[in-house]
Amino acid sequence: MKIHSDCRPCLIRQVHRTARAAGADDSMVRSIGEAAIQILESSWNSDESPPAISTVLYRLVERMSGCDDPYLPQKIAYTREALKLLPVIEAMLENSKDVFDSAVRISIAGNVIDFGTGAQNRKIKLMDTLEEYLRKPIFHDDTAELRERAFGAGRILFIGDNAGETVFDRPFLSILPEGKVTYAAKGGAIINDATVKDARLAGVHLHTDLIGTGARTPGTILKMCSRDFQKLFMESDLIIAKGQGNFETLTEEPRGGRIFMLFIVKCDVAAESIGASVGDMVAMKW
Repeated sequence: MKIHSDCRPCLIRQVHRTARAAGADDSMVRSIGEAAIQILESSWNSDESPPAISTVLYRLVERMSGCDDPYLPQKIAYTREALKLLPVIEAMLENSKDVFDSAVRISIAGNVIDFGTGAQNRKIKLMDTLEEYLRKPIFHDDTAELRERAFGAGRILFIGDNAGETVFDRPFLSILPEGKVTYAAKGGAIINDATVKDARLAGVHLHTDLIGTGARTPGTILKMCSRDFQKLFMESDLIIAKGQGNFETLTEEPRGGRIFMLFIVKCDVAAESIGASVGDMVAMKW
């Protein structure tokens, strides 16, 4: 997905929020915001995806604030809160009439934990969200084909998104073919995206191999990832990619029918690009 002019104010809001999370005072927040505006004015590239532009801005916040993981306390807190719900989630899955469909929905529901869209400014009620999304229709629903591809694939790459959300991925991981799945987390801290350490705290390693992408970017920008990850990406028969950031970046890759994106639509620009509404669940093949 290409960046849109409407993304500008959202990017600046993200910069301000992240600077405050990094401990910057009002004066520093203003300075960081002004520097971010200058970067946007001087290097705006409408051929880039929103995460490609935002990566530069998050690096700016890190340099000026001196904090490289400003959301670490929130990441740990949401992971621990989600882990408390895991027995309930597993019971829901066990009692479901369609285990695969429910596992997909539970995984998507976890995508509500997203500080890149300002979610840290309100308390997310994870159980309420889970119950809502187990009932809610999926706007773009390629779940049936995902099911077929999942059980016919020789190698599956599961690209995670946010810390805490990783716990909601565990039921899905538990029903995928054993020994065929690799879970990829970020190569370093960026917003509240899960690093390998964050994913391990969530227990993802109990279900599958766990690796890093080698990149610190929202979404997955392949050219910034490690060679090992790029190789795995190219060799995987099926790729399950979580979150709007992965939608924004991986739709820049050629369509091949082997990428399935699971996310909640977070903004008007993304919604308009696929004809959805903000808040819709998406399970889309690319």
